[in-house]
Amino acid sequence: MAMNLLSNIPPKKDSRALWQHFSKTYMSLRVGLFLLAFSIPFVLILYGKFRHGIDFQPSMSAYFWAADKHQCATFPMRTVFVGYLYAIGVALLVYRGLTNRESLLLSAAAVCAFVVATYPERLSPEEAATDPRVAQLFENCPAVAAWAAEPALPIHFIFAAILFVLLAIVAWSCAKNSLEYLPPEHSRKWFTITYKSISIAMLLFPFVGFAVAFVFGLWSNKIFIIEALGVLTFGVYWSVKTYELSLSGLERDPSEALQHVEHQHSTEEETE
Repeated sequence: MAMNLLSNIPPKKDSRALWQHFSKTYMSLRVGLFLLAFSIPFVLILYGKFRHGIDFQPSMSAYFWAADKHQCATFPMRTVFVGYLYAIGVALLVYRGLTNRESLLLSAAAVCAFVVATYPERLSPEEAATDPRVAQLFENCPAVAAWAAEPALPIHFIFAAILFVLLAIVAWSCAKNSLEYLPPEHSRKWFTITYKSISIAMLLFPFVGFAVAFVFGLWSNKIFIIEALGVLTFGVYWSVKTYELSLSGLERDPSEALQHVEHQHSTEEETE
């Protein structure tokens, strides 16, 4: 096994083998997006708590500022939060969809991820009067209080909302474009319903998040739950898309996938 990992032998000189080799890049990219989306909520909670002693924050964005009085110089979870967003953004930017619209929407979503990472959660002096977390942060880190006193637009929240809307549009209108390459024994209808359900979930997860927070007594963390459900749904989309494309073999063997399309067309003609 170790020898295989260290092997410097390229694929055999066969067009199909070479194509399959390079198609694995797309597979790895989607798996990477899935893993990033599914791990970020748990990494923020667990790594923050057990490595840096940071309590469960009210939102994922709040981890940008999470710090006690000894951590104002480092803000230990800031690097994790920003790093995740930039990793997701880069992956979305370099991923090429099956249509120009899909590529454009994913690139726009990538830009939104970069903006969300670059412009942190906006705090205000008014919040410190009602939110103990913000008041403690301002007391521990006066520089943050001075920054929060400057007027600014809530860019972080605006672009976070746009990011999820763009991804919902991709799931609703673009994901179905590759379904015609599925083998006849696999249901296109199931994938169509699944993608539309994912799209709807991305838009409705705030309501689900409120419900979960209420039922489990985590009302102070409701925004975190809403954001976590959003990114988990995003991860589900990429896992389903990976599964679909593995069934059709569109990346692995396009000639075989085209045969599925021809078979479907011939079946439809016979039915007519």
